[in-house]
Amino acid sequence: MDLSNPSNWSLRYVQSFTSDYIRGLGLPIPVFDTDTLSDRLLRVRVTSSTAKDTWTYAGRATQVIDAGGVDTDLDSLYMKLNVSLLWQLQDFGSYRLRVAFPKYFTQATISIFGYTGSL
Repeated sequence: MDLSNPSNWSLRYVQSFTSDYIRGLGLPIPVFDTDTLSDRLLRVRVTSSTAKDTWTYAGRATQVIDAGGVDTDLDSLYMKLNVSLLWQLQDFGSYRLRVAFPKYFTQATISIFGYTGSL
């Protein structure tokens, strides 16, 4: 397994979010689900153009599978701001990630890469 080889990684999901304002009040970025994924090993990175230098916590991602029409949470990842984290997921074929950023984030970008090399 060669985790340092960039050719062994493929971008699976990238999305930027900004919080909404209603009557001057900032609303948090809502919890969201990614598209369906199937990689067993992911590299997850969260960045924010509006984060303070002292912030390190970037939220939580949870592996969610469909168990007969019912969403079931499996494993969670505590995400750090501006740090690429490796996450080996439970092997259930396909799944989604449910992502929640901290309520005080006004902007966030999440990038998810799947490992395509041999495990």
